[in-house]
Amino acid sequence: MASKRQVINLPGLSGKHSSPMAVKIGSMLLSSTITGTETGRGELAEGAERQFDVAFQNMMALVERAGMTTDNIAIVTVFVPDGSYRKFINKPWLEAFPDDHNRPARKTTAYALPEGQFVQLQMLAVAGGRRELLEIPGLAHRDPLPIGVKIGDMVYSSVIGGQDPETGKQIEGAERQIEQAFENMRTLVEQAGGTVANIAHVWVFLRERSDQPTMVKTWLKMFPQDGDRPARKTIMYDELKGRETLIQLQFTAVLNGRRENFEIPVVGHHDPIPMGAKVGNLLFSSGIGGYDSKSGKRGQGLERQVDFAFENMRALVERAGGQLGDIGHVTTLIRDYGAMAVIAKKWREVFPQENDQPACHAMALGLSAGNLVQLHILSLLTSP
Repeated sequence: MASKRQVINLPGLSGKHSSPMAVKIGSMLLSSTITGTETGRGELAEGAERQFDVAFQNMMALVERAGMTTDNIAIVTVFVPDGSYRKFINKPWLEAFPDDHNRPARKTTAYALPEGQFVQLQMLAVAGGRRELLEIPGLAHRDPLPIGVKIGDMVYSSVIGGQDPETGKQIEGAERQIEQAFENMRTLVEQAGGTVANIAHVWVFLRERSDQPTMVKTWLKMFPQDGDRPARKTIMYDELKGRETLIQLQFTAVLNGRRENFEIPVVGHHDPIPMGAKVGNLLFSSGIGGYDSKSGKRGQGLERQVDFAFENMRALVERAGGQLGDIGHVTTLIRDYGAMAVIAKKWREVFPQENDQPACHAMALGLSAGNLVQLHILSLLTSP
């Protein structure tokens, strides 16, 4: 059976990673980690400012090589070692997207990057799509980016917080601020012509672990029906410490589609979230961990957890009516980058053909105690 995935690489940079630089699957272009590596030398550019410039240049080159333009980019995620590097983003951002009325959604996430790297990018583009900017009256980002974009039937948000649209200020109190953040998410998807029933995946960034129960309570108000909830990942995010912001949300929605949940028997989440949510023919997963699907117990050691996580990934896609060849992107959460050698070995076993692999991004962020690996996938299933 012919592959659905078209691998996209840049000359001089291919072979630097275990996964392709980008994958085109259906109308979507999904990138792996994009770094500030010079295509001529094959080495990281010197200095943070130069790495940011080169990373954005590499992103634009990937899009062009895929036969698209920067107008097709729906969302860009910027990964930095800490918040002090945010100052380097807007210069190459504005060079790539100079039109105030035509920019992608954007999220900046801070965590420890591999040694020597000052920035990583990840982007998603939609062939033939044209961005329609989405805003919430009364709210705006301080950086030059929209609250969200609609492109085709897809909706992607930038960061959504708990600001009051009437004042533009963060609402005081955990419960009220969290409720407002979810209401702002509702407002944005409705601005796109959808409803919360179209939301397929939500990233939740919390400042305080003690606010998790309040967030879950609010989650259940918005998504009360078992079997009909978005996939979700919650991250306890130290970058919010010392700020008024208690919660940040980022979501993806698929318009004109009905949400359906899928589970892996025995392996599930403590919180009221599904293992996977399918809207239309797109499947989004919550965290897929290294748990034995026979006993429900977590694997002992990294290698065993990696084996279980990849087995569970396969099982989830198949329960949704797909196969491994439908997976377009895998986000791998790890504790430290020393784990990547074990993951890369398993990756080559599961995806042995270099010209038929998903895109991949690794994050040293978001794992709870005892978990050494977690997978998050986006798949384009063969049939809705």
